[in-house]
Amino acid sequence: MSDQPTLAGVPSEGTDLPTVCVLCSHNCGIRVDVRDGRIVEVRADESNPISKGYICNKAFSIQHYVEHGDRVPYPMRRRADGGFEEIDWETAITEIAAKLVAIRREHSPRAIALVGVGGQGNHMDAPYALGFLRGVGSRRWFNAFAQEKTQHNLLDQWMFDASPTLFLHADTAHAQFVLVLGTNPKISNRGHNATDTFKMLADDPRRTVVVVDPRETETTRTATHHVRLRPGTDAYLLLAMAAVIVREGLVDEAFLAAHALGFDELRAELAAVDPTVMAERCGIDVAEIVEVARGFAAAESAAIFFDLGVEQTPFSTLISYVIRALLTLTGNIGQVGGDVFMETFLPPVVDPEKVREPERALASGIQAIRSLGNAAMMSPTLVPEEVLVDHPERIRAIIVEGSNPILSYSDAARWREAREKLDLLVVIDPAMTETARLADYVLPVPTGYEKWETAVFPRGAPEIFVQVRPPVVPMRIPALTEPEIYVRIAEAMDLFGAPPPELFELAQQAHTPAGAMAYFAAAQAVATEGENQLIYWTYRALGPLLPSPALAAAWLLSQLNGLFRPESVVRTLGPDYEGKSPFELGSEIFRRIVAHPEGVEVARQRIETNLVDHIGFADKKIRLAPEPILPELRRAIATPPTVDPAFPLVMAAGLRTRWTANTIQRDPAWRKGKGPHCALNLSPSDATALGIREGDTVSVSTKRGNLTMPAHVDAKRMAGHVWMPNGFGMMSSDGILTGANQIELTDTADRDPITGIPHHRYVRCRVERVSA
Repeated sequence: MSDQPTLAGVPSEGTDLPTVCVLCSHNCGIRVDVRDGRIVEVRADESNPISKGYICNKAFSIQHYVEHGDRVPYPMRRRADGGFEEIDWETAITEIAAKLVAIRREHSPRAIALVGVGGQGNHMDAPYALGFLRGVGSRRWFNAFAQEKTQHNLLDQWMFDASPTLFLHADTAHAQFVLVLGTNPKISNRGHNATDTFKMLADDPRRTVVVVDPRETETTRTATHHVRLRPGTDAYLLLAMAAVIVREGLVDEAFLAAHALGFDELRAELAAVDPTVMAERCGIDVAEIVEVARGFAAAESAAIFFDLGVEQTPFSTLISYVIRALLTLTGNIGQVGGDVFMETFLPPVVDPEKVREPERALASGIQAIRSLGNAAMMSPTLVPEEVLVDHPERIRAIIVEGSNPILSYSDAARWREAREKLDLLVVIDPAMTETARLADYVLPVPTGYEKWETAVFPRGAPEIFVQVRPPVVPMRIPALTEPEIYVRIAEAMDLFGAPPPELFELAQQAHTPAGAMAYFAAAQAVATEGENQLIYWTYRALGPLLPSPALAAAWLLSQLNGLFRPESVVRTLGPDYEGKSPFELGSEIFRRIVAHPEGVEVARQRIETNLVDHIGFADKKIRLAPEPILPELRRAIATPPTVDPAFPLVMAAGLRTRWTANTIQRDPAWRKGKGPHCALNLSPSDATALGIREGDTVSVSTKRGNLTMPAHVDAKRMAGHVWMPNGFGMMSSDGILTGANQIELTDTADRDPITGIPHHRYVRCRVERVSA
């Protein structure tokens, strides 16, 4: 088995090469110039059909992501003395496979877990990572998406029986009324070309934008109205709005009669909501809630735009439900100008196994949720207790790929405790991260600019865009791509067997529609272990004939688009493709994807039937009062916000700024300006009460930890509310610590009871002055 990289022949010089910025989920299209194997110029890509020339400051720093002092130079194995030694790829693969086989045999397939997958804007790994896990016999996948957004997929399944590939998103381009919750999109870039979008909304006197946020932000400054509620009280605000709309008869009765079941049940539950009490909990006047509710219900079209501030806060699953209930009550769900279901490259089909009992956490019983596709994931907040629990199938081996739990997931101390109980920890990453330093094996992979890659985040509606991008700089270390690593370990464990010779023969003609059909039919017939075996065999049989073997999954997905949504594909390809076979459609999709690294439209939804197209129930009716959410609704009504005199302040841990990029950027040189970039932001009144001045060193304490950092006194802050940014606390290979790690302050126990999503935007803390 060769130790040479699987990627070769990438030129060291290039001009105007299309790619994307990987520093946030927007993945703006960019063009780069390369000299001597380094990215030397970055500019917006006007030809990108998705971002259309939009760009922010972060994109100009991507070379720091590729080239920094923490790159993993070769496969590494931990020595007995705690240090690391270089090993070759064959040794690494063989030893890891043998340890996994032993753990599976001696304990259980469920004792093996996968943490991460799909690091920012780099998602080509996912089919192979999940195929590997399923091949092992485990379904224990813990992903960052599940510490933010899986509650939305769960509610979409409960209320609509919708495909888990879908995203419900505000149609801000057409909405007359936009309610913004838990986000500052002008900084976070949430949504489509956020700065341009919110400027358009502000400039149009016919539009109303109501922003709900404890802070004054770049987005609140141009809003029609700013609802400045107390942190962590969004659920009470939304419940009060729903109660007002129902009691005042502001519902869209015709819409409900045509599309929904359960209105009477919901009305009975909302009868217990007292808007005045809810307003008191929010710290605002009830008249403000009534005004917003009436405006939302009366608008010709109304959308709800939401993000992390209401996803990592108390009652986050309930918030997701009430968002959907408000949209349904007012006839704005699945409608132009409301919130619409957005599709991705993954066709919106539902796995026949959806009726199967979901995987559940051993310690808490919290279920895995099908999201981003038919594979179910669990919140990484649950991982430490799944390792530490006294159970014969507890987690004993973890593969961490594309993530850095010590800096990203709740309660770093608890993760370190759990690590001591693991029999095996493998980290697959371009960088020697804080988590990698705890590993038994560290396997280097290329960055997103040194390999073929893609991002599967939703790109809008009705168009369905795909951008598969080739490498733009050569790889200078003996790294393997993530798909290659998973395939090699799977082969060493003999998970899927060898591909039959006939597949190699048929692959020679798979670039033609007839050849694709013959290959697909034969592969399905012989891959008796299902889609994961098919993916792995296609990687070996067809992959070498493609620009990169990793594109085998994209080739298969292209064919599935032709099979499962031909009408949507024809709407994009044009009338010449009407009546064409699924494999003629799939082959053309794949051809266009490879030919257009700047991005290309592959299908188009019917926006006028967006709702009914995505309701899976046979009667095409929304379940407005799903039974599983009602106990949580009652709990919220009965439960006021928590108060803890020992920790009197509420911290939003991990907010985005112009100079944060989660944990993907390790070189602090990428940040510009005088800083400090990692500071505790607090209000003037809190600063005065605590004797704190600008720049003082302060101590921030929670029940789980303590950090020190400089203070920034900000007049835009609300008393009692503080915040710090994410993406800090990194220790470089030369021992330099950059900022403070907010994860040290969080607690795995502070989480949503249904999903396990952490309350990172609602962390009770105490702040004290240390020194000037």
